[in-house]
Amino acid sequence: MVQIRRTLITVVSLAALGGLATLAAWDWRAIAAAEAVNARIVSGKAAADSQVPEEAFAAGLRFARAGKVPAALAQYNRVENEETASPALRRAARFNSGNLYLREAIEAADAGDTAAATPQFELAKAAYRVVLRADPQHMSARYNLERALRRAPEVEQQDDAEVEQLPPAERSVTTMQAESQGLP
Repeated sequence: MVQIRRTLITVVSLAALGGLATLAAWDWRAIAAAEAVNARIVSGKAAADSQVPEEAFAAGLRFARAGKVPAALAQYNRVENEETASPALRRAARFNSGNLYLREAIEAADAGDTAAATPQFELAKAAYRVVLRADPQHMSARYNLERALRRAPEVEQQDDAEVEQLPPAERSVTTMQAESQGLP
């Protein structure tokens, strides 16, 4: 009876030890993968097709520094839409997108191309507003939104009183018994 108990304890202990060794190996692989990602980020060789949001963000930075704006915007868009990315990383990607849009808008405006500058300014303002909705204390987004608003002010909607009225001859009262045809 004692021998059976010892054998059972030994088998259970070995099974538990094997399970723990498997978990340790799994963790070791995850740590090794994270270290490889960190090494690529630090070396400036972040992979653009990485499934790790932090590495995709670093690839966006690399593309932005190289002047490859469409590629950088694509990386930032991937990070913004990645559900596993932290909210802070998603905000940073949106902020960086806004910076790229603002930079492109200022360059186009300074070159006299208002047709290209206007949508870029609007995209920049929208990006900064998204960041500020999530973090109202983000001072860089506030500053850059102010810069964008100074360069491309918002167009105010006209009040109904300012809309041109038709001359009295064009405004006629209907004689129909039902509802008026001119009103919605």
